[in-house]
Order: sequence, then structure tokens, then C-alpha cells
Amino acid sequence: MITQYEVPALLKEALPAISEIHYPARFPMDIYKSVQSFSAYTCMAVQEHNHNLVRKCFALADKLYHQGDHLVKNVIENTYVFSFSAFMPKDKVEKLILRSMIPAALYTVYLKQVMGSGC
Repeated sequence: MITQYEVPALLKEALPAISEIHYPARFPMDIYKSVQSFSAYTCMAVQEHNHNLVRKCFALADKLYHQGDHLVKNVIENTYVFSFSAFMPKDKVEKLILRSMIPAALYTVYLKQVMGSGC
């Protein structure tokens, strides 16, 4: 199981550029801040149409979701997946392309959040 203390290091190891751009220097062990930075980094990749990086981010999030302990899983659901609405494209074709990259488990969580909020 991946614990909250391992997440910041895993993110920095898998995505070295996240350290330079988005990583919170003041909160190196704070899983919430780390996942918020990870969400912002993924959003940036989506906006830049960097599909390889987007796939890498989603794969890492899926790994954290499936291999993380209860807290890590909750943070991925409530912070990372919650951020999908912020970067989901309005264009139908772009939305379909992005949707095809999101792992099934994370997209299911996203749909539950959207349906639960009445959007």
C-alpha cells in the first residue's frame, strides 16, 4: 500500500518537471498540497494538448488510487478527480479524446461526483 508519506516522493520521481513548476516547496510532505499541484500539472498538460503527459498523469493517478491506502484513495477522489471538471474541454471531440485517456475507475468516480452534485 502506498501511504500519504510516499505520495509526494512518487509524484516528484515520476514527474520531475512537477518540482520546477507546481510543487509546493513549503509543504513537501503534505499529500493534499501535493495532489493539488499534481492536479494543476495535469490541467496544464491538458490545456497544452500534451497527450503523452496527460496519459502519464492519469496512469500515475490510477496507480495511486488502486495501490494507495484509504487516505490516499480519498485524496485522489476528492482532490484529483474533483478537478476534472476544471479542465474538461467544452468541445465534444476534445472531450472524447480526453475521456479516452482517463482510466475507467477514475472516470466512474468522476461520473458519481457529477451525478451526485446535480450537474
